[in-house]
Amino acid sequence: MGKNVLKYGGKSGLLPKVKPIFNKPIRPPTVYELANEKTSETGYAEGVPLPIIKGKTIPRQQRSKKVVTVAERIQQIKFPELTLKEMNKLPADERDAHRREFYKAQFLKEAYLEEEQRLQKIDELKQMIHEKKLKRSQEAHEEEVLEHDRSVKGLPTMQALLDNGLIKQRTPEETELLKQQRILNRKTNELQQKEAQAEKLLELYHAAGKFITTEKQLEEAIHQAFEVDVGVFEGHQTTIEAKLANKSLGYMAAEANESLIADTILGEINGKPGLKQVKQVLDGTREQNKRNAQLGASK
Repeated sequence: MGKNVLKYGGKSGLLPKVKPIFNKPIRPPTVYELANEKTSETGYAEGVPLPIIKGKTIPRQQRSKKVVTVAERIQQIKFPELTLKEMNKLPADERDAHRREFYKAQFLKEAYLEEEQRLQKIDELKQMIHEKKLKRSQEAHEEEVLEHDRSVKGLPTMQALLDNGLIKQRTPEETELLKQQRILNRKTNELQQKEAQAEKLLELYHAAGKFITTEKQLEEAIHQAFEVDVGVFEGHQTTIEAKLANKSLGYMAAEANESLIADTILGEINGKPGLKQVKQVLDGTREQNKRNAQLGASK
C-alpha cells in the first residue's frame, strides 16, 4: 500500500479529486439546490454557543458563497496593452515576455469559457434527473392516494354488513347462469365418457376380426400356420431372432412411433377406421367432403 492511501479509503490506484477551476459559483443556486441546503444538517446546533474568531462571531449556518459570473472573471483578466503588431517592434526579450502574457490571458479566457460550457451541461443533466425524480415521486404519491381511496371505498360499512350480510347474494340471473353452466359441464363430461367408451368398443370391434370363434376357423388357422405358410413362418422367426440378437431396439420404437403418428393424423385405430371417421360417415360429412372434392377437381 502506497503513501497517503488511507485518505482514499485504503484503495490504491485512485486519483484524487480534481481541483475545480472556479472556487466560487458562477450562477445563483436553483430552487431544489436551495431546498437541499435548508434540509442539510450543517452548522452549529441550537443552544450551542457560537465561537468568536478574531473578534468576529461565526454564523450558525454557513453563508452562501458570492456568485461571480464567467463574464466578470474574464473582465478581471489582464491582457497586455500592446497588440501583436506593436509587440513585433520591441526587442526580442520584451516581445517574448509580452507574447507569453497575451497567450496566457487568452488561454485562461478560453479555459473559463470551456469550463462554463461543461458546467452548463452538468446543470442540464442534473435538472433532467431532478425532474424525472420529481415526476416519479408525484406519480407514486398519486398512486398511493388512489389505492387508499379504492381501499376505503371498497370497505363495507357496518350498516351495510348488517343489512346485506357478509356474503353477497346471487341475483336470479346469476343463479340461472350458474345452473346452466353446471348442466353444460355435466353433459360435456358425459359426452367425453361416452366417446371414450365408443372408442374402446370400436377398438374391440376391430380386434374381433382376428378372433377365432368356431372350430372351422381354428382348423383353418392351424392348417395355414403349420402346413401352408411354414416357410413364411420360419422366415419371420429368423427375422425376429436376428432383430432380438441386435442390442439396439430403436427400430421397434420407430415402427411404434410411425404407427402412432399415422393413427393420430388419420384418426384411425391400428390402421383401421376410428371413431371420428365413423361419425363422419354417419352424419354424411364424409360424403359431402367427397362430393366437394370431386366438384373442385372437375372445374
